[in-house]
Amino acid sequence: MSMVALFAAEGAEAQALRGQLSLQEALDGPWVIHQGELGRYPVVLIETGVGKAAAAAAVAYAKVRFNPSQSFWVGVAGALNPDLKTLDLILAQDAVQYDVDITAFGRAPGELATGERFIPADAGLTSRVLRTALAMGLPIYLGRIASADRFLAHRSEAEEVRRVFAADAVEMEGAAALWTAKRMGMPMALLRAITDQAGSEAPVAFETFLESASKRLAGLIGQVLST
Repeated sequence: MSMVALFAAEGAEAQALRGQLSLQEALDGPWVIHQGELGRYPVVLIETGVGKAAAAAAVAYAKVRFNPSQSFWVGVAGALNPDLKTLDLILAQDAVQYDVDITAFGRAPGELATGERFIPADAGLTSRVLRTALAMGLPIYLGRIASADRFLAHRSEAEEVRRVFAADAVEMEGAAALWTAKRMGMPMALLRAITDQAGSEAPVAFETFLESASKRLAGLIGQVLST
């Protein structure tokens, strides 16, 4: 039976998933890991911690230990696209590490030394999440997510990231997670719920809507894995 891996950076995100999906059995490991079953799938949930290094390490660890056939990175994000509203869902078509800068060597902003810039999510899983969300009547958008090792709390900087990368939302893990999953041959979809418009009010809005956003994500993932 094929294994499913779920990843969430924040404790509140992971807790909502655990409760909604009944993943209560704890496993030993270097991260907080819970397991259970959902529909026909055995599922592990890894609480990775915040940031790109934590994300990449956790994805690599999950591949080696569990060898999942499919994986989903789930969490919250700040909106860059002004059309996105609080608790809307953004599903990554691709993602970029916007804080990578080797432009001194002729690279484009966000381009990695490997030549990659916009890292695609798995098309099959992404399509499955999109179809399920639309069937549930949830507000979901397919777009580009920008990741960096910083919480973006300045509106002018947010507008610049939007301008340079045509990104729709910003967070701190997704692009590194997708890059690692792609390198290791592990299909991954990247799904975020909007808690704020990236800018000066973002920290307050993030805390306010984190739990409700996480519950919406958990409900969607539960439906994706149950059908």
